[in-house]
Amino acid sequence: MSAIKFTYLTFGAALLLTSCANDVLEPEFPRDESRIYFRTSLPDNATRAQIVSNDNFTEFNVTVFNPADAEDGKLEPFINNIPVIKSGESGVFSSEECIWPSAGKEKPDLTFFAYHPATVSPRNNTTIDGNVPAFDFKLPNFTVSEDISQQVDFVVAYKSVSMKTEMYSDIQLDFEHGLSRIEVLALGENKSCKIEIAGVLIGGTYSEATFDFKPKAGAGDWIPGDEKKNVHYVYNPGDKIVTIDNTTSAVSIMGGAQGNNYAMLLPYDYTAWDYENDNTNSEKGLYLGVLLRVIDIKGKQQYPYTDTNQGPNALDIPKVYLAVDGGGTVVSGQLYKGDDGRYFTNSAQTSPYTLPQGCTVKEFGWSAIPVTGDWKPGYYYTYTLDYTYGVGLHAPDVKPSEGPNAGDPIISDKVGLTVTVKGWQSGTSSSINVPGS
Repeated sequence: MSAIKFTYLTFGAALLLTSCANDVLEPEFPRDESRIYFRTSLPDNATRAQIVSNDNFTEFNVTVFNPADAEDGKLEPFINNIPVIKSGESGVFSSEECIWPSAGKEKPDLTFFAYHPATVSPRNNTTIDGNVPAFDFKLPNFTVSEDISQQVDFVVAYKSVSMKTEMYSDIQLDFEHGLSRIEVLALGENKSCKIEIAGVLIGGTYSEATFDFKPKAGAGDWIPGDEKKNVHYVYNPGDKIVTIDNTTSAVSIMGGAQGNNYAMLLPYDYTAWDYENDNTNSEKGLYLGVLLRVIDIKGKQQYPYTDTNQGPNALDIPKVYLAVDGGGTVVSGQLYKGDDGRYFTNSAQTSPYTLPQGCTVKEFGWSAIPVTGDWKPGYYYTYTLDYTYGVGLHAPDVKPSEGPNAGDPIISDKVGLTVTVKGWQSGTSSSINVPGS
């Protein structure tokens, strides 16, 4: 086998945080001098369903520390995990429970930790020496949904405020995105076949982590849990199947009708799936999975396989069945095939499916491409797959047998890969070798 090199190109500019203007807007509600008011900013105005933006940000939780509350070297928050709500068009956030502490002539410096969405109860082990806190404030058990369409953004902010100078001002909180945003695109000019795509999977990512606020070193760090999982999106009713057929401009393959054009994942320096030495991916290396079918120029389905020419196990490779409309382009629903050849609408195969007139059932199979990912919080990674010369590898869930096996080429594995990264201060490049067919 020959070798082909997948090159990763990363470039971009520094991520800039924009602050709101200092001009004070007239409030839409009576001001309470005892209440703390907030204004917020976010790095961008993305309008996708999962992304928190200046336009759709309406609520966050806040925890506030007052050094004057220290007891026996411990410092507990005087405002603990309280939700604050945006009020109308004024852009001001507040809560009846979020009020300034009573203070004499010596007004303290307060520390604000803000986050959205609210998680389970924060964990606080903050100590204090004299009047100087050593913050140990964490948000435990943040979980990423395995369904990409159900994933949410996570934003955080930290600020130290002097009551003496800012008690009667709105507190400005500049939020940062805490997750990595992943997008997968595809193109290709394959002259011998077309590729139809109906789903995306990102394998080997952490599913749970604790966010550890680090006030002196930016917003904070993630402490991953023990478990890695695959996140996926199989096209749902209304999603249009993507066809790569002399497609010279990259298009999204992450669905459209559900608004789930990005994955929101936990940052980490992931290593690639070692398909040669660990073909079933027991070590949970990172890879991209694409749910696809390959049709040759004569209209014959080449993958998923229809005969055993590719190996004794070729017909046993896991398949996904989708009902599509008469034009064969829009998904009507996912189906499950029984041993008797009938289709069902549920995996338990208790609800038979009657194919409407004009609809068809198409079968798809997963392909896999090992990738690395040094993902940082607040960065946006776009993986572009080039199917001009190949399809990829059999996915790790293909069981070892007489063949084909997980990690073996599907027809050809020569899939080009480019990665662009927004937010990096300088360009870098790296590569991995994957054998050709």
